Amino acid sequence: MPGVVMHGRAEEERALDSLLAAARAGRSGVLVVRGAPGVGKSALLAHLGDKAADPAAADGPVRVIRSAGIEFEAELPFAGLHALLHPALDRLAALPAPQADALRAAFGLAPAEPGDRFLVGLAVLSLLAELAGDGTLLCVVDDAHWLDRASAEALVFAARRLTGEGVLLLFGARETGDGHPLTGLPELRLEGLGRAAAIALLAETGPDLADGVRERVLAETGGNPLALIELPKALTPGQRAGRLPPLAFHLGPLPLTARLRSAFGAQADRLPEPSRTLLLIAALEETGDLDVILRAAASLGAGAADAEAAERSGLLRATAGGVTFRHPLARAAVIQAAPLHRRLDAHRALAAALASVSTGAPNDAADRRAWHLAAAATGPDERAAAALEQAADRARRRTGYAAQAMALERAAELTPDPAVRARRLVAAAEAAADSGEPRRALTLAGRAAEGPADPLLAARVAHVRAMVEFDDGSPLRAAELLIDGASSLDGEHADKATAMLMEAVRDAYFAGHAQLARIAADRLLSVGGDTPFTRALDGLARLIADDPAAAVHPMNALPESVLAAGSRGGAAPGPRHPSERLIAGAMGMMTGDEETASRVLRPLVADARVGGLVGWLPNLLEHLAITELHLGRHQDARAHAQEALSLAESIGQSHRADHLRCVLAWLAAAAGNEEECLKLAEPAVARAAERHILRTTSWGSMAIGMLELVRGRHEQALDRLDAAADGPLARHGGSTFLVHLAPDQVEAAVRGGQPGRAAGPLAKFARWAEAADRPWAHAVTLRCRALTAPVAEAGPLYAQAVELHALGGRPFERARTQLLYGEWLRRARRKAEARSQLRSALEAFERMGATAWSERTRGELRASGVPQPRTAVGSGLDRLTPQELQVVRLATDGLSNRDIAAQLFLSPRTVGYHLYKAYPKLGITSRRELATLAPRAADG
Repeated sequence: MPGVVMHGRAEEERALDSLLAAARAGRSGVLVVRGAPGVGKSALLAHLGDKAADPAAADGPVRVIRSAGIEFEAELPFAGLHALLHPALDRLAALPAPQADALRAAFGLAPAEPGDRFLVGLAVLSLLAELAGDGTLLCVVDDAHWLDRASAEALVFAARRLTGEGVLLLFGARETGDGHPLTGLPELRLEGLGRAAAIALLAETGPDLADGVRERVLAETGGNPLALIELPKALTPGQRAGRLPPLAFHLGPLPLTARLRSAFGAQADRLPEPSRTLLLIAALEETGDLDVILRAAASLGAGAADAEAAERSGLLRATAGGVTFRHPLARAAVIQAAPLHRRLDAHRALAAALASVSTGAPNDAADRRAWHLAAAATGPDERAAAALEQAADRARRRTGYAAQAMALERAAELTPDPAVRARRLVAAAEAAADSGEPRRALTLAGRAAEGPADPLLAARVAHVRAMVEFDDGSPLRAAELLIDGASSLDGEHADKATAMLMEAVRDAYFAGHAQLARIAADRLLSVGGDTPFTRALDGLARLIADDPAAAVHPMNALPESVLAAGSRGGAAPGPRHPSERLIAGAMGMMTGDEETASRVLRPLVADARVGGLVGWLPNLLEHLAITELHLGRHQDARAHAQEALSLAESIGQSHRADHLRCVLAWLAAAAGNEEECLKLAEPAVARAAERHILRTTSWGSMAIGMLELVRGRHEQALDRLDAAADGPLARHGGSTFLVHLAPDQVEAAVRGGQPGRAAGPLAKFARWAEAADRPWAHAVTLRCRALTAPVAEAGPLYAQAVELHALGGRPFERARTQLLYGEWLRRARRKAEARSQLRSALEAFERMGATAWSERTRGELRASGVPQPRTAVGSGLDRLTPQELQVVRLATDGLSNRDIAAQLFLSPRTVGYHLYKAYPKLGITSRRELATLAPRAADG
């Protein structure tokens, strides 16, 4: 209650009060209150919740929603989330349809099919913002270490994206491992009370303790508040007076938690046998469902009357809504004190009681029954295993992949048939991989591999190992696993082999390993047949092997084929799965056809937003950002890459996050932000090098190399770029990435006085440009040749390059060619012509925000006779943050705040906050004036 005094927690109360005040001011926050059992986490959170909801609060009450994790609900997907959000389910209609549908499915309120597990987290974010409205929401989740993983992931996803909603999300938790979703959130650690506070609390809970007993209790409890409250209750009158050894003390140096359990156990031991039976059943039935508890208890000779003694002991609290224990340790004490045969009997009774209960959300009675059957099993039991497998399937359809894995693993342990046991184990491994638990997935896959020999089982095991390896290890090793695993499959399983070999080509591409890519592509053509996709992936393998002449045509054909199929509508629809459309867009991007790639990727990203494919978006946005970068839309590229990075970090896509950091580093280098470039690229490149991810090391090296180049540090630039192009990671091929380093290598070599080092990169790029046959690529080849040619012969080459650039493609490269041509013209004393080229280059660099290159161009203009080169007047869009830019672009298209929020995975209130911040930068005061910006906002 608000009037309750918290002993020794003044500093912690101030920290929480500060966060709540910020939330009242519209600034959302998140905090994990951590500490040992009994240290006061629950009391502190409850105290804040009561103060916040108090109608007499000085600033008025705030809305408070609360829940607590329950240890035995970890098997039930979204159980903890449902407990928290149940009072708000009437607001689901206010959410975007895909989010509302995902949440209904997660809670068992609607039919479900497997989907994106992160969409539920997005729905939670929207629902919390909806509950906050224009006010403040305090959301308290106690015992969060016991949340089922699906609930924890959804809440943490929302927590990481809270900004301006006025929501304060607090978790109370014990220590959790590094892989727990709560890891990485801001924390407040609670320690034991100081001596003065401990004495004050003990004076309230044990006023009659003898002096010696009081000192012993103070020493034994270490300031733990729960121990200071509960240990005195466990003492007999003689012990309290100091005439007998206190109960817990003669047990020796037990951990504090064990002492507390002993204290609770002592209180339970004093109850009559029927009351202890009812206590045990209540402890094992995690939902506190009073009807189920009483029916199960009746089958074991206990009834409602026996609950009274348990209530009088203070261990149990019964209401019309259900039964709860005073503290989780009291529940644990009751269970641990019960002999095995009594626990087995209680589980059987509960399974029988649940058999007649209708299923409902989200603590589905069938799921609970399955787990009680499993707990009652003392050996192989196919009936219990089958029930758990059905529970796993229900969890899968609700995207509760962690619960699916847990149910399948236990089902496998109970399965008598070795072949069926292995099948269930590999399915558990697949579910664990889908839930983001790589170590668990590997362990389960290893156990499955010990089963009877079966080609499909072996392939599935290899696929799981490859998925984990790709996400957390080496793409090179992942490709090897996929190729080996697919080799054992026959025609009956061609679809599985095709999927694995397509991934193998991708993984070899990431690693830049030509030989593995070739092996995978050859087998893919054999197994998957001659299709636009298999031909394109065969082309990619040839490109990695530095054979662009044979590679580019089939790669170019795929995006055109996909676009043509999509345009024919219902008669011949294009590919529906994001992976197929992404492959098509990537093919256009890798062959230098950004316009076609953009036509594939833009609608794909839009569809993913509408469909809530959160797990796919970092990958899709990365490809779109790189495409926009090459199209000269640096501001849009930065916005999309930053959004993708934020999502990738939120959902644990570490490889993707590092690659995005390198893309952002390239943009930072172009803008002349040296500190940001190096901070983003250097750690990412180091991690990628350890894991043999050539794709990421190439982009990071390209970013740092360009930074050195534009700063005039030519030798350092050349050394960096050559090391990437010719280093250990590149020895197996990988020209797909390395060809794009070549123009910078040529310029750095010539500028650095080492033209001999330009020949190899120039030849490599020229071969690729000839095959790609893009005007801009031919122009860059001519530019490189001009750089390496004798001074007198360079002019015509530059002139031809500028003419080709005029045909379109890669504005940044065009501006660089004009800059170099302008420099050559100035040195040839053709200053008027030089100024024309340099002004055009300057305008392009400034439009793209390439500040470092703008500065270099201005210096050349001054040298050509322009004393003060004019700076282009920005549109105001240049001053927006990446997030503000995205919001403004969508607002100019006429989307409402709610629609924008759904697309960008924000809350409507946060969208309004970004618009509020953007208006002054744009020189406007209202949404109506955005229409005047529409042409500029749509520009890139």
